[in-house]
Amino acid sequence: MTQVVVQPTPAPPMPPFPDPNLVFEGIMEWVGPLAVMVVVVIGLRWLFRSPVGEAIAESIRHVSRHRRGVPGESGEQVAALEAQVASLRSEVSDLAERLDFAERVLAERREHRLGTGQ
Repeated sequence: MTQVVVQPTPAPPMPPFPDPNLVFEGIMEWVGPLAVMVVVVIGLRWLFRSPVGEAIAESIRHVSRHRRGVPGESGEQVAALEAQVASLRSEVSDLAERLDFAERVLAERREHRLGTGQ
């Protein structure tokens, strides 16, 4: 009977630097999602700085005011503002009539002066 002695094989020596393929794959696991996040953030910033973003923000503000019941948007406030608008309209109408009257008086004086030769 012969005895066979098996000697363990030595482990291969470690390379002086890590495998570049492994490093690249490890980096790529993070670069892809990071690049997507950067693109999304830039896109959202552009959207929110555009007129469309301003409209979206205004609609969000309007909804939040409506939910909170801001006093400036109550029925009483709207009625008071409508009354003020009606009052201002009547004042503007009165001023327009006075201006027309003043123009007519000035025109008559001018005609009168031209008629007398002065």
